[in-house]
Amino acid sequence: MPLMLMMSACEQTEYVVPNRTVVVDIRASDWVTYDRGYTWETPVDLPEYDDYNNDEGAILVYRSLDNRNYEQIPQVYNGFAYSYVATAGSIKIEAQSAGASIIIDRPAAMTVKIVLIDSNY
Repeated sequence: MPLMLMMSACEQTEYVVPNRTVVVDIRASDWVTYDRGYTWETPVDLPEYDDYNNDEGAILVYRSLDNRNYEQIPQVYNGFAYSYVATAGSIKIEAQSAGASIIIDRPAAMTVKIVLIDSNY
């Protein structure tokens, strides 16, 4: 008796969700210090970054001093160590000395590009 093989094909549907990008201009006057200039910070309102993104997505932050060239944060540039803290609804960008316990001048104005990456895990 001939052997018959039946094959079935599964079709997998993949949905690609595009990343979202938010560009924010930060003025020099937006930077505040609570420790006499050892650390400067500025909050950025980011309603697009909700609890779901905070739990399952990702965030990338870049800064530009000339509105053309972006460099990713965290980063050390010209003696300033830039970093950020993200929570649902906002991020806080921080600048402090790359050296130990040194008071720094208020950071310059800059443009910040924030890339929100949706993901499931």
